[in-house]
Amino acid sequence: MTLIQASPEIRGLNLNTFRLDLKDLEDDAWGMTFPDTHRHNTEVTLGGITLARTLEIINGYTVTFENGQYAVEAKEANSNIADVMNVNQVSLRTFNSAGLITVTSGSGLSTEEHTQLMSLPGLAEIEASTVLAKEATVLYVSDVVVLLKTFVTNKKYLQKTGLTWYLIIRDSSDNNDILNKALKDKNGDNITDIQAGILAQELASSV
Repeated sequence: MTLIQASPEIRGLNLNTFRLDLKDLEDDAWGMTFPDTHRHNTEVTLGGITLARTLEIINGYTVTFENGQYAVEAKEANSNIADVMNVNQVSLRTFNSAGLITVTSGSGLSTEEHTQLMSLPGLAEIEASTVLAKEATVLYVSDVVVLLKTFVTNKKYLQKTGLTWYLIIRDSSDNNDILNKALKDKNGDNITDIQAGILAQELASSV
């Protein structure tokens, strides 16, 4: 493991390197007599987003770190290391996330894309709690992914208040609004009368 910090001592465990070391042991004449140590799914790119690899220790194997007063940060993959670790004085820090993706640098968004994303209701607050591990080129976006998914799957409807039409999206329990947006035409004016083609103008609007 690599030394990340001397005092208090923190060491980094690259899970991809770890699983390659395990495969090297498995393909030896001695190692081939034993069951596989782990199950591995590599990085997968979907729609321009690279989903992080996964590493699962299987067949009853466990992981024991050399005992001592230090912490281990397991990175570069989602894993079950915490579930199979033999407890001693070493503390393990894992960064598993349903929204863990690999990016080339930073958040992977342009300044304009970031501004547009954060303009959605609620995302500015979520950004403050989102963990960005830029030094490991990893972005944790599970909270944002969950919110965007609710925009697609939750109950939504149009409602007229006064002279203006609004797009309403409800939360998962249908108790509160998570989006209440005045519909605007391509000129930025509130839509007061829904006619054929008017929603197409709303979707094309940058307002």
